[in-house]
Amino acid sequence: MPLQFASIANCRTILQTKFHLNSQRQLISARYAQLWDGAIDFVRRGEIIIDPLLARREADRRRGLTVLARPAAEIQQSVDAFLNQLRAIDPDQYYYHPSELHVTGLSLFTATVDHEPYLSQYEKYREAVQSALSAPPPFSIEFTGVTLSRDAIMIQGYPDSTVLNEMRETLRKALQTRHLTTGLDARYRLETAHMTVVRFRHPLRASQTYAKALENHRNHDFGRTSVQELHLVKNDWYMSRSVVEVLQQYQLSSSSTPQDSPPA
Repeated sequence: MPLQFASIANCRTILQTKFHLNSQRQLISARYAQLWDGAIDFVRRGEIIIDPLLARREADRRRGLTVLARPAAEIQQSVDAFLNQLRAIDPDQYYYHPSELHVTGLSLFTATVDHEPYLSQYEKYREAVQSALSAPPPFSIEFTGVTLSRDAIMIQGYPDSTVLNEMRETLRKALQTRHLTTGLDARYRLETAHMTVVRFRHPLRASQTYAKALENHRNHDFGRTSVQELHLVKNDWYMSRSVVEVLQQYQLSSSSTPQDSPPA
């Protein structure tokens, strides 16, 4: 191909990538705004939805398989500083430990008490993940602002490329090929890159003060993390550090390969 035509083709590819990325960010921003607008007044009035299992402080017997990414230590510290402000207002809620923070790549099946039929097919799940993660390159996620629902608070994540959602689609197809779609996207079709950081387990002590702290962080810059690897984990609903078991680690590069998790 002549150089001038190659340059034109490269420019076209760059413009298309920027267009898709801008469209992706707009869609994600709209989703976060929709969540915020639909919940902040309820939180301000203290009309939250309490997680009954957390309220009873019972052990979670639900288990699932998830592909996830962990934020860098600096992001964990930044988020924990924000959570400390919320703890000072209301220490009774369920606050995620820094080591539990994560962005879900895809839940292979949603955590359930009836997990044995799914886990018995672990090798097929592992093969699907391995095939889907053979090519994705590293990517970054910018964490800016908070959003919420009536039962949880989330940090807003914005990927710097379309790699994450492309990987999700590739993984969905790999699961479909192996007839592993039961429990996939059971709650909703995941398209954002948020981190859940708080769940409600008790009526709010000072709902208006709590809501004001959230408003003050609506556009807060928590930092940016580079995602160099993804983990396949066995988990409970809350990604509790005492429960999560890393089954495989996948380094992201032009030729991603799995690594067995080191012994605990």
